[in-house]
Amino acid sequence: MIPRHAELADPIHFRSELASSRVLSLIANHFTSAQRAWGSLPLPSRVLGLRSELSVLVDSDAVDDSMDVSVLCAAALANAVDAALAAPKAMAKKSEQLLAFAQAVCESATGSAEAHEHLPDLTFLCERALHRLPSKDDAVRARCTGLLGAVISAFVRLGEDVPEETIERFQMALAPRLVDKSPAVRVEAIGAAEDLQDTEGVEDCGVISQLMYAAMHDASPLCRAAAVSALAVSRYTLPSIICRVRDTDAKVRTAALKVLKDKVDVRLMTDLERVVALRSGLTPRCPLTYAAASHMLCAGWLKSLGFSPINLLKLMDAGNNETVCELAIRAILAAPKTGALKKLSAAQKKAYDAAVSKPVELGDLAVESALLLRVKCEAIKEDDKLSESARAEQLENLIPDTPVICEAIQKHLGLHVASVRDANSSSSEEAGDSDDSFTVLQLLKLARLADFSDEAGRNQCLALLHNMLCSAITPDELVEACLRALGVAHRTETEYLERVHDVLNEVSDYDAEDEEMDANDAAFRQLRIVSVVGVVLEHTRRNLTDERIAQLQEQILPAIMSSDDLVREAGITCLGKYAMLGLEAAQEYKAVLLAAAANAEERTEIRAQALLAMSDLAMLYEGMLDDTECMDMMTEETTQVSLPGILTSLVDDGSGGMVVIAAEISAKLLTMGKIDSAAVLAKLLMVYFDPKFASSVSTSDGEDVSSGEVAASALRQLEADAEDATEVGSPIRLQQMLSLFFPAFCTIGQDRRDIMAASARQVLELHSKNWVAGKRGAKGGKKAAPKVADKPNMDKVLTFIANVGDVHGLVASEICFYIVEEHDQMDVTLTRDVVKCLSALVVETLDEAEVVRDMMDDVELVLEEKGSNKTTMNNLDRFRKRVEAYIAKKEQEKVAAEAKAQRQAEREAAKGVAAIELTDENEAEGAAVAAGEATAEKAGRAGGRRAARGKPLVESNV
Repeated sequence: MIPRHAELADPIHFRSELASSRVLSLIANHFTSAQRAWGSLPLPSRVLGLRSELSVLVDSDAVDDSMDVSVLCAAALANAVDAALAAPKAMAKKSEQLLAFAQAVCESATGSAEAHEHLPDLTFLCERALHRLPSKDDAVRARCTGLLGAVISAFVRLGEDVPEETIERFQMALAPRLVDKSPAVRVEAIGAAEDLQDTEGVEDCGVISQLMYAAMHDASPLCRAAAVSALAVSRYTLPSIICRVRDTDAKVRTAALKVLKDKVDVRLMTDLERVVALRSGLTPRCPLTYAAASHMLCAGWLKSLGFSPINLLKLMDAGNNETVCELAIRAILAAPKTGALKKLSAAQKKAYDAAVSKPVELGDLAVESALLLRVKCEAIKEDDKLSESARAEQLENLIPDTPVICEAIQKHLGLHVASVRDANSSSSEEAGDSDDSFTVLQLLKLARLADFSDEAGRNQCLALLHNMLCSAITPDELVEACLRALGVAHRTETEYLERVHDVLNEVSDYDAEDEEMDANDAAFRQLRIVSVVGVVLEHTRRNLTDERIAQLQEQILPAIMSSDDLVREAGITCLGKYAMLGLEAAQEYKAVLLAAAANAEERTEIRAQALLAMSDLAMLYEGMLDDTECMDMMTEETTQVSLPGILTSLVDDGSGGMVVIAAEISAKLLTMGKIDSAAVLAKLLMVYFDPKFASSVSTSDGEDVSSGEVAASALRQLEADAEDATEVGSPIRLQQMLSLFFPAFCTIGQDRRDIMAASARQVLELHSKNWVAGKRGAKGGKKAAPKVADKPNMDKVLTFIANVGDVHGLVASEICFYIVEEHDQMDVTLTRDVVKCLSALVVETLDEAEVVRDMMDDVELVLEEKGSNKTTMNNLDRFRKRVEAYIAKKEQEKVAAEAKAQRQAEREAAKGVAAIELTDENEAEGAAVAAGEATAEKAGRAGGRRAARGKPLVESNV
């Protein structure tokens, strides 16, 4: 049990009158009863009870009148805190109870009208907490930090009564606790620091900087979540909070979303911040995060906007963020089913229903209303819980007739054309901004859900779509939507393909050699042709045996020879899709695609499309990785080119996103077993662990990526999160893919784990050569050697290889071989990291352990000759001892197993002898029994003869 009267330690001294037996008895009885009745009486009531009893005691003249209630209560609190902090671990629950009581006293002090009377309480508690704060015991530090947080909260709420020196003293006391080794202490310190933030000078406040750093970089998810919750919200700290919505731990993500709901006004956020928060939160991969994001969206943001989805979409720039806005609309529509509205009142739910179910009129259509209508209809179409009749009825109420949709498309397309013409005739760059193109896109998607049973409406729609595809005023981004609506409007795919050929013939009906033809018009026609063909090839269910599909190659080939970069890029993309429809086409156009990919003078986008096309072909058909004779378009010289060779060259010396694309394709080929190179895998590992890789492939060459400021780092992270990670060439996408690739690669089979183990030596060789991916720091045609801080940590890389592939023994032998053979290439840092990794490896088999043991003498000799430091030699000695202990253990197990087998054989032999003896005994016993039976039978016959002669059967022996 916790002691009732703990000795009061310095620097606090109480007056001698406190020794009154009645005062101490009252204090002791109060805490004893509080412990017994814990949970039955609220903490504030206990605080008031103690103060009331002490007041009665003072009024009764039982103690000196100079003693006031505040001092007596402070004495009680001091006794309680000392008892709690001195309690053993077995009494941890009682300690927490007393500390909670002390914190409740702090809270009652701030809520009292006579706040000045409670300053002695806070002063005594503050001194107690500060006195024990540097304790070596993690639990004591955590308790003291929590108590200090309660005191700080009470002091800060007293306002002007708190001296500036006191605040500085609190900050100095908490600074080391914010980086304490114990996560529990850091959590308490973060909570204590919440009230010490300077909301007026956020950029110069050290506490805010520490909390931002903890939110971004603390190793403990609990600490990151606490820091996010404690941060004062401002324009300066908001990026750090939003970035945590992408945290690896669900607790941190939900904490960040709760802050955005409760403390942040959505109208004061930027488009970028809203988009990142919703894109990261509304992910179906984590139900907990999705639920928190839906609650933030519906019960927070939408509620502050009068539950109007249109108002929300206006804040999110729907025209440029269609995907995220669609996620938000679907979450709003599903809110009654997901429980996102459960904390709203009945009136608020009614307002939600009215706002969400408000009909959309096509006569006054805007970007937001068009998107909302389209997503509503698609959600109903995809709802498998609705009956066919209910689904048809709801769609009929929402989707206008086909002629009405066609008229709306024509109207907004005309508005778009007028806007473009105004832009061409105006010197203002913003004069051409128009949302009508986006509105037309939504209407075209809506048309795919329309009822085409009316023949007149269907024909009107077909004619409109045909004209749009043939018209130069139709934006390229509408081509796919037009073709997909065209496919739905036709009854069969044959009719659809015939219509497509009619469109292509109409667009291509021009004389390419006509000198009077505008170059832009010719480029438009070629671009429109390959755009249409590309969409058809992507969505068709037919192959090259269909004559209509085979004829499409005639439309593609002129585009890849065009002088216009956009046309050539679209042509290469389209050619790749065509080649995927059959082996013959893949073999025919393989050289064309490889030549485009290998051409260093070609545009990056075109090379990227050629590479992606070749990677798809390599997945489908054999022989796509073989060397192929290609002709250089510039020099007309022929060379042997292969896809693996191009990928290796790009990973080594590529620029920008080409490095990312080459690395991604290499990972795919390794996964599918198309290539089995440990050298390629090693380069992917170096890319994955390269701390500067993401910034090195940035297209912003002038960006300063060396800033260490927390706020600047958070802002850059926010901008990176805003990037669409699904785009090919994105460093974020590559990092995400590699994090899944390495474990999956090793689970395929033992041959893949062997490749992973062999990559350890390749990684060491790359590190020794200062290899980095892509053109980084190139000067005079040569890449500059990276700084030590910018190179991957070999300890982490090698440990990752050993763990992810479960190949500790193979990695250990590779490291030993490398140290012995390449020690001249190893610097001090690499030697230290490699041996450190070696010391942590655990050899799995006896054969591997014996190989490593046999090399230990050579490794030790090499390290001694290099003059390795004591730490490195100790790590090597530790590893040697562990290997020898493992071998000894296995040998003992082998000897024990042989002895056991010997004993088992002896027991089996003994059992065999015993069985033989038992058989002999049984045979002898059987013979005796048989003899006895024969004698008895003979005696029986003799007795029968005597009876027949009248003689007695039994004769006396006497």
